[in-house]
Amino acid sequence: MGSCPGVNGRRLEFILRRANLHDIPAVFRALIAVLMLLLPLAGAAKAEPPVLVFDAADGKAIVARDAGKPWYPASLTKIVTAYVVFEAIQQGKLSLDTRLTVSKTSSAPPPSKIGFKPGTKVSVDFALQALLAYSANDMAALLAEGVAGSQDNFARLMNDTARKLGMTGSHFVNPHGLYDSRQVTTARDMGLVTYALLNRYPQARKYYSAPFVSVGNKKLRNRNYLLRIWDKADGLKTGFICPSGFNLVATANVGGRKLVSVVFGTRSGKARAEMAKVVLENSAGYKGSVPLTSLNNESGTPPNLRQEVCGGKGLKMVDANQFNGWGASFGKFKSAAEAEAVASGIGAVRAKAMGSASTGVVRVPFTKDFVPVSYNMTQSDSTALCQLVESSGGSCDVISPATFASFANLTGREKARGAPAPTAAQASKPKKVRRSRSDR
Repeated sequence: MGSCPGVNGRRLEFILRRANLHDIPAVFRALIAVLMLLLPLAGAAKAEPPVLVFDAADGKAIVARDAGKPWYPASLTKIVTAYVVFEAIQQGKLSLDTRLTVSKTSSAPPPSKIGFKPGTKVSVDFALQALLAYSANDMAALLAEGVAGSQDNFARLMNDTARKLGMTGSHFVNPHGLYDSRQVTTARDMGLVTYALLNRYPQARKYYSAPFVSVGNKKLRNRNYLLRIWDKADGLKTGFICPSGFNLVATANVGGRKLVSVVFGTRSGKARAEMAKVVLENSAGYKGSVPLTSLNNESGTPPNLRQEVCGGKGLKMVDANQFNGWGASFGKFKSAAEAEAVASGIGAVRAKAMGSASTGVVRVPFTKDFVPVSYNMTQSDSTALCQLVESSGGSCDVISPATFASFANLTGREKARGAPAPTAAQASKPKKVRRSRSDR
């Protein structure tokens, strides 16, 4: 990478053809190509969600942003469920071949689910596959009843396990993660149970890394989108309810190390995968320094993201005059939610390199593409940031003040052509309001 990364000729021509802007003077074409200019969205008004990255070998945190903040776990709950089940297998209470009978109560939870009728016999082995790969709520209930006789009894086992593992910020009332205001956790606590699962029950990998679950002639795809976009990823568990947003505990082998990330509160399944990828990539060059048990949990009530994630509230607009100084962009995405998550992830890991810089999302004019950016930086800081991001395998381009300054001119041209930019709400609003299901 040179001292000031830019855009090569092929990339420039591609962007110009896509935006159909050949009639704009050449002086503006380069500005468009370098920053893909700019309906700013997101960042300033939205609190950054918790992020945790740690080394699976020693349980030491590399990144911990608000790791003790209360959050609704959604289907990350199933990591605890799986841990309790594997413990029961180790104790001889049941085996992988044990066949459990689906009851009316275990078949009752809403999707995601397998949908077996009461009376169906299901092996523990299959139930674990469906639990960890497809996030089946009915299989979580079935395993709970098979281990403890009832879901309430199993919840007590979950809380006993949480106490033994030092999960001081967690409380569980069900085995699947469907919304209950009393069911809470923290990124720190999810890190602790994941660390314990990886080290005490490595056999779990065959379940959470499986690409699909076979049910008759159907193949139900693993909910973890990260497994499909990054060959270094090998697990672990997704979670979604409207109040929590899209959560993910992700494991990956990066640079000969097994790393784990916990990300909470993104706006889509793809966004949580992109955020996990960027924080894992950018953390790989650092050693962990703080044991997970040394991180502090906070008291309080988890935020409720229902309006932001499922209510179509959309991303917050950022005033164009905030884009001063130099900056950097970090790739291009088809949704504002993904771009927002990447900007947040870069900010979590590269906070020292970014200093007082801000992050946000910009839209490529005349297109529906979105770009995560940092801004209000010096040229040397933005260049150094890009060097760090690119050394980790990520995408980064340095942005000049001239590009930021051209925002008003180019957005005006876009409007004059009769192609108004989508509003922030339209850019991030789901096609239909999501129902409060767990997990997608």
